[in-house]
Amino acid sequence: MPASDAGPAGRAPHGARSTKRPAQAGRFAVRLALPALLAAAALPAAADPAAAPWLPYRDANPFVAAGGLPFAPPAAAPDRWRVDVLLQASNTELAFDRGAEHLVYDAEIHELRVAVTRALGERWLLRASLGAVRFDRGFLDGFIEDFHRAFGFGNGDRGRLGTDGHAIRYDDGRERVLLDRSQRGIAPLMLDLAWRMPAGNHEWLAGATLKLPTSHAHPLIDDRATDVSLWLAAQSADAATRLPWGARVGVMQRGNTRLLPGRAEDRVPFADAALGYVLHPGWDVAAQLQWHGAPYDSEIPFLACAATLTLSTGWRAASGWMLRAGLVEDAIPRHAQDVTFFVGLTL
Repeated sequence: MPASDAGPAGRAPHGARSTKRPAQAGRFAVRLALPALLAAAALPAAADPAAAPWLPYRDANPFVAAGGLPFAPPAAAPDRWRVDVLLQASNTELAFDRGAEHLVYDAEIHELRVAVTRALGERWLLRASLGAVRFDRGFLDGFIEDFHRAFGFGNGDRGRLGTDGHAIRYDDGRERVLLDRSQRGIAPLMLDLAWRMPAGNHEWLAGATLKLPTSHAHPLIDDRATDVSLWLAAQSADAATRLPWGARVGVMQRGNTRLLPGRAEDRVPFADAALGYVLHPGWDVAAQLQWHGAPYDSEIPFLACAATLTLSTGWRAASGWMLRAGLVEDAIPRHAQDVTFFVGLTL
């Protein structure tokens, strides 16, 4: 990561670290995960083994995630349910000064998300997704800094911002965003409808995604807008292939956001691509590249277009459920969350 664009004022000495609270973060995750897993177990679920290797991730930058940018396309076996439970931790420290705009961002975000998908026959797919989000000091700072030092990578702004691990401040003289304490809330509700069109060993999907506001906790958790996205995807449909794939393009029409409304763009294009490789029956690796256009009219890279690269491995049990773990990096440095770790269960 390159050095900060911000000046040195207000920064702590290089290498200073915030107090970590892994036990508290772990208790929070357990309290959220237990009812979600019990609810998932109550449904007769089944993942689709022929589906593309879509990974349940999108840009975790809260200036983006508080809106309606869609997750990867839904998937489920015909006339069956599918339940995905995903726990992720995302960590970033950076600062920018660009003209009148100033951004200081030092936060770790934990999210537990549950997505329930229903396949209606062989053509229609419905999915509802809801997440619980927490901003906190977290526990990843020390690990990431040690990893960078061990391999000779620079730590950029890490340990130099003079913040306490949960500080997000934006100011351009006209609009301000401030989060300076731990915060939790319910993320927006995401609803997907897709129509499948088989075409030999692959299939087309035409879909729409609706984002509905759910929380007044903070605009960085839910920007209170109602957003609509339209998208078109193509993906492999051959359960015997060792190279499942998928690709999608779309555009999001934004509603009346309360998060930087004077700078919010009305439309945000996006594109995704996923590629998997089956190492052994029941065990695969997968990569996913996601890009979106600028959600704001801003000179700050973190508020501009962004791309993320997700790498993961998954293990499928004989009964059909799957466990997947992976990490996400910003493919364009300083345009998205620095690093995200996730683990997911599909039933």
